[in-house]
Amino acid sequence: MPISEVGHARNISAFEQMISYVTAYGGDYNPSNANISLAKLTNKLNASNTAMDDVMTKVAAYTTAVNVRENAFKPLGPTVTRAVNYYASTGTEDNKVADAKSLNRKVQGKRATPAKKDDPSTPEDESKGSHSASQQSYTQKVEHLDGIIELFKSDGLYNPNENDIKTAQLDALSVTLKSANTGVINAITDRSNSRIDRNEVLYKDGTGLYALAMLVKKYVKALFGASSPEYKQVSKLRFRNEEL
Repeated sequence: MPISEVGHARNISAFEQMISYVTAYGGDYNPSNANISLAKLTNKLNASNTAMDDVMTKVAAYTTAVNVRENAFKPLGPTVTRAVNYYASTGTEDNKVADAKSLNRKVQGKRATPAKKDDPSTPEDESKGSHSASQQSYTQKVEHLDGIIELFKSDGLYNPNENDIKTAQLDALSVTLKSANTGVINAITDRSNSRIDRNEVLYKDGTGLYALAMLVKKYVKALFGASSPEYKQVSKLRFRNEEL
């Protein structure tokens, strides 16, 4: 389970233990506040488990989407390099080849010139004068691929016999990469929305799991007394408002 979800799971586990304790109190546990009745507490536990399960499902879906995108992008670098090397062999103008190589460097995340390094003997930080040229975001990689494809399409000399670097196949690769990136974007949204729903169930003011647990502790303290073994049971249960 991801570390970011552990605190929520612990709250739910403590809440289940709290319900077990108050269930054992039998008829003595009879709060006037209906929100902390045994039935409502049980409903909240069920809702919390359902919300937590949904988060874990969305987290798994996100991980899958990331893996799918990673695998889809693996052939991009080698394929573009082969295509550009082929382009250089066609006898086309040198400036066109230079443009293709420039775009390929951006796809690969390489610089035309090395980044400046800081000279410790000077007061200035020379490295800050270098802007990142990697442009390694997945969206930008596809944009650079599309730029290369359009360059190839505009030059009749680009007509390889190798199927995987024909412009039609490069277009298909671009579509696949865009779809994989969209899959990750949508998975991020689903995961985020699921966590919002989970937090609503667990931490909403007044009616969330955390708020109800605090009310139960107060009621048991009033019911049995601060020094009672019953209150010591529930008071030892640790809850954290993880939304803070």
